[in-house]
Amino acid sequence: MPGTTSQGNAYPESAPTQPVSPTDTRPSVHAGRRVLQSAEVDTWEASVHAATQAINKLHQYNRDTGQRGRSFTLPITPGREATIPVWSGRTEWLRQLRHHITHTTTGQAALTTHSISIERTMAVATAHAQFADSTTGRGVTASRQLIAHHAGVSLSVINRARRVLKTLSMGVELERGRTLRTHEYLAAELHHGGQQHQAASVWALSSPKHIVDATPPPPQRPPRPRRTRAARRLARHRTRPQQSTTAASTAHPQATGADTLSPGTYVPSHNLSLRSTHQRAHARPTTSIPQPRPLHLQRAAATLIARSPVLARGHIGNICDTIKAAGIDTTRWTGDDIAQTLDRDTTQRGWTWPTADRISSPVALLRWRLTHIDWTGPSPSQHRTAANAWRRREQHARRTAIHHRNAMQATPEQRESALAQIRRTLRHTTHRRVDLR
Repeated sequence: MPGTTSQGNAYPESAPTQPVSPTDTRPSVHAGRRVLQSAEVDTWEASVHAATQAINKLHQYNRDTGQRGRSFTLPITPGREATIPVWSGRTEWLRQLRHHITHTTTGQAALTTHSISIERTMAVATAHAQFADSTTGRGVTASRQLIAHHAGVSLSVINRARRVLKTLSMGVELERGRTLRTHEYLAAELHHGGQQHQAASVWALSSPKHIVDATPPPPQRPPRPRRTRAARRLARHRTRPQQSTTAASTAHPQATGADTLSPGTYVPSHNLSLRSTHQRAHARPTTSIPQPRPLHLQRAAATLIARSPVLARGHIGNICDTIKAAGIDTTRWTGDDIAQTLDRDTTQRGWTWPTADRISSPVALLRWRLTHIDWTGPSPSQHRTAANAWRRREQHARRTAIHHRNAMQATPEQRESALAQIRRTLRHTTHRRVDLR
């Protein structure tokens, strides 16, 4: 019948009307067009079904392994995370780590064994904490290159700092980074649509019980009493010397012992606080609008805070004012220059920077340190700029000399002409000698 299919054929019946045996897998040709037979259609459908099942399995694999973000992360062995204690929070975990690498023999021995300083260890730990889950401290799947970029250190420093975390049991490598297997490569392409051949290690940051017990609690600052504006005004009024009201009482006897809310009450004007009147408020001299700090000063302060995380406890405006008060010209001195000079001055004096828990006022310490350094000379950036300019002039002079030398070299035609002239001169001289004989 027209418009129907027969023998499992996916196309409308337009082939010859003679019956086709189901066991006949040979393709037939009608009017120059190849018509698929039943066995070929079944094979194609089976291939499509198998591919669909494989894609569904990859989707389920991504859901089971908790894939998120813009990269594929290695799946964690079931039950592996259950044996690792969660951390105490980002700030508390960093405080615990700093205490143990500065006050315990185990932490100091770990730094000595792996040849890394306290500042670099804390910088790497801070970068790890940025990528960790805020509740559990797990899920650190960032690559070493990304962590090194955030910490401002090299890859070798990342490796040494991770060994310190392993030694203190405050960092656990759940899965080692490796090359993806075939099904993982396909799952990664299905997850984010790109090609990914490598996966970074999976880390978990932990606060073990012995670390928590050995860390002293943070110092508690007494709450500062807050006084409302009305309380401050009342206190100023009570401490102000009161003037005699005898003359006012004589001139206005109704003011004595009368209710101040009474319509006939007269309140002497000299007993009113001029600070609270609208006339006083409008009569105050208008203050000039504060101008924003220069952009180069803000950049220098931000860079200095990034190089010294302990300064982040203070407001960046205080850091800007401290740099300006020290007489530092931030058009010449960058934040890196200031940090580098502070480190060099510390080394020359044989000092060491105190730990964060021992600094009660980082801004005051910075102000004191800056006042003991001469900032009038050229900055390291200016030294580098001058050295680069001198190097470029030297390279330019060298290239000019080479170009002049190459330009002064004789061409093959010039050399051939000179040799011909020499030969003619020699022949002429030889003939003259023969003639003289």
